[in-house]
Amino acid sequence: MATSEDATVTSKGQVTIPKRIRDKLDLEAGTELEFVLEEDGTIRVRPKEPAMDRLRDVKEKLAEHDVDVEQMRRDSKGEWSSHYDEDAA
Repeated sequence: MATSEDATVTSKGQVTIPKRIRDKLDLEAGTELEFVLEEDGTIRVRPKEPAMDRLRDVKEKLAEHDVDVEQMRRDSKGEWSSHYDEDAA
C-alpha cells in the first residue's frame, strides 16, 4: 500500500522529508537521494545506490540477455588502443 505525506518547498528549494517516510525508507542524515523526473511530470525520490552496486545491477541485467560483459570490455579496450595508436603515428 502506498504511503502519502505532504511537504512544502521552502524559498531555498528545500523540502523536509516527513518522518514516517524517512522511517519507512530507513533514511538517516547524510543519505544521498536521487530525484527522477518522469515524462508525465511525476517525481520519484529514492536513496541513491552506490556506483558499484549500480554497475553490478547492470552487469546482471546484461547477463540475462547473454551479453558477455568481459568481451565487451576487451573489445572496447582494443578499440581505444587502436585509436591512440593511430594518433601517435
